[in-house]
Amino acid sequence: MSKRLFRYEILGFIFVSVIGTLCHFLYEWLNYSKIIALFCPVNESVWEHLKLLFFPYLIWTVIEYFLLHKKENYFSSKIKGVLCGILFIVTFFYTYSGVTGKTSTFIDILSFFIGTAIAFIISYGIMRNSKRNSQICEIIAIILFIIVAGAFFLFTFIPPLIPLFEDPQKFTYGI
Repeated sequence: MSKRLFRYEILGFIFVSVIGTLCHFLYEWLNYSKIIALFCPVNESVWEHLKLLFFPYLIWTVIEYFLLHKKENYFSSKIKGVLCGILFIVTFFYTYSGVTGKTSTFIDILSFFIGTAIAFIISYGIMRNSKRNSQICEIIAIILFIIVAGAFFLFTFIPPLIPLFEDPQKFTYGI
């Protein structure tokens, strides 16, 4: 199972990297669709760019679940992975931009790929090395996926007026 799991995690990293990159452009390409806005960035804010990791990762999580035939600790390992990837991206962005006083598109793209790698490394490590969780842990993990997706949906249209949600190019929030 370990080799198979490792291969799926590599495939997942590639899937999320490619789909996440494409999602950066979908909102504009599809004529500013409000449906697409739920899943893809609508502006250049840090918050909106976290969708590039979260939603492709969620799609891969569902696909991989069926490929692995219900691996134990699956959803709890996946939510921990994606939340760590998201946390890395946010922390890295505010650290490097705070220290340098500048932002860099190249560094931002690099942080997306590193955050994606972190998400898969952590979920792989947990699935490979942890003992079986209770069913309640898996249910809580699924609920957390739903809550995070709901937060992305809500804050696309009603974002808090704090820097995490501000488009640094247009100085606007959400749609």
